[in-house]
Amino acid sequence: MNLEFRTIHENDELLPASVCAFLMPYADRFDIQTAEIDPAFADGANMHEQYGVAYEEELNCLVVEGSRNETKKYAALVVPYGKRANMNAKVRNPLDAKKVSFADLHYVTERTGMEYGSITPVGLPEDWLVLIDAEVMKQENVIIGGGLAKSKLRLPSALFQEMANARIIEGLAKE
Repeated sequence: MNLEFRTIHENDELLPASVCAFLMPYADRFDIQTAEIDPAFADGANMHEQYGVAYEEELNCLVVEGSRNETKKYAALVVPYGKRANMNAKVRNPLDAKKVSFADLHYVTERTGMEYGSITPVGLPEDWLVLIDAEVMKQENVIIGGGLAKSKLRLPSALFQEMANARIIEGLAKE
């Protein structure tokens, strides 16, 4: 069984309002699609086996909090499936942070309107950075959470280069 991707104009009910609002201005220039997915098969080997999604297309997105004194900054880290984020200077420097840790899940879901397990780097608050591993840009199209546990987005990796708050970083991901 394959995922049935349709344009975001046809499937906008699968996206939180913030994700839809962010993507619609890009929809005329980029082929952005969404599909409904069973949340039990939404990631990794499960998605590959159930829906035939190539591992190379799959991305993971996680949100971190960087702090320096009383100042906190947030960033979404986008890495290829099966890799971990390199949480050293690759993340601390762009956030100007002394310490970086995973962001509080309740805060992230409340602030973004997205659901756990489907946080996506598009449609996040404008003051959050989006740090993308350079390997991601080697894929023409990528699949990532749609913001709701029941959805996936397929979009061209080139869209990330259009995002004002995105930074492409060599070596962000590690084995």
